Amino acid sequence: ACRPWSYHNGGSWPTLLWQFTLACIKMGRPDLARRAVEAVEKRLSDDKWPEYYDTRTGRFIGKQSRLYQTWTIAGFLSSKMLLDCPEMASILICDEDLELLEGCACGLSNSARIKCSRRAARSQVLV
Repeated sequence: ACRPWSYHNGGSWPTLLWQFTLACIKMGRPDLARRAVEAVEKRLSDDKWPEYYDTRTGRFIGKQSRLYQTWTIAGFLSSKMLLDCPEMASILICDEDLELLEGCACGLSNSARIKCSRRAARSQVLV
């Protein structure tokens, strides 16, 4: 049965904050990551560093959300460190393989009118 709001679907995993921060730095928008880090800073600590939040309610889900999760703490601290020293992001960012990117951009396009080329691939925002 399809349960779109079950544990692994549709939730918010705080451990992914570092990946969001990295993407924001890569795209020249560290301000977005900074706002996200500021928004969760007190909440994560107050909520005892849960692994998961239900995005519909903004609350963690009782027994399913384990507390004091190392990966949640690591994701948060990594985000803060990346924002303090954005040049360190370079060790985690790889250049895109334009051939692969082109294949993905063309494969995901719903329009047959879009000419698939390296230029078209670069116009897609894939992080």
